[in-house]
Amino acid sequence: MLNETVKRIESQDELSFILEKWREEFPAVEQIFVSLLRGEEKFSRKHVHNCFGRAIGALSSSDVFSYDTLNEDTSYVYYRILQPLQKYFTNINDSTEISARVNKNGSLDSKVRADLLITIPNRQEWVSYIALKYKKLTKFSSNIKGLTFEIVNHKVRSVKVSMVFDFDFNMVKAIKECTINEQFFNNWISTCHVVQRYTKEHTSSIHVTVEEDCMRVHHRSLKVKFSKSIQL
Repeated sequence: MLNETVKRIESQDELSFILEKWREEFPAVEQIFVSLLRGEEKFSRKHVHNCFGRAIGALSSSDVFSYDTLNEDTSYVYYRILQPLQKYFTNINDSTEISARVNKNGSLDSKVRADLLITIPNRQEWVSYIALKYKKLTKFSSNIKGLTFEIVNHKVRSVKVSMVFDFDFNMVKAIKECTINEQFFNNWISTCHVVQRYTKEHTSSIHVTVEEDCMRVHHRSLKVKFSKSIQL
């Protein structure tokens, strides 16, 4: 499969720029990825973002595939899901990404995956950092499907929150209408403490699957496998 990555910084119409590059490279695509990375200017400290796009080209294209349809659907989830997620839930060096399968006519699948990658500053109290900065994310607890803790030199350096939304999900509306899920938040923090205890044995990553009634921590050390469930 073909892949194309495009980077555009501070473009007024960055998404159209990315779609046009895809159009030039692929007769049709079967999966797309669009991400935003929050940064800041060196001297002014003003927040800026970089927009990245990646597409997997389809092995064959059909006569019904339309880039206009793809542009319309991608723009829809960009402004309804990706941009609000970046605006309301990221700090410096955090990134957000949406990905979706593409139908034969260029429309997106009914389910859209969204990932929030939280970068942990070089500090010991990373659990408190999560608690203070990202509690509002539990408003979407029903959409959170997994957590991945990246471990470097026995320290948690990043946490990826994986979510799945319906195509027509309106995040701005949900932010206003939904409330913080205190039970989910408490179990998330409890999970962080469980992860912290096992970082001394782990050198890669620890994955947490979120199920209807529990968070399941999947830990593999150099010597043993470990799995623990925490009831929500």
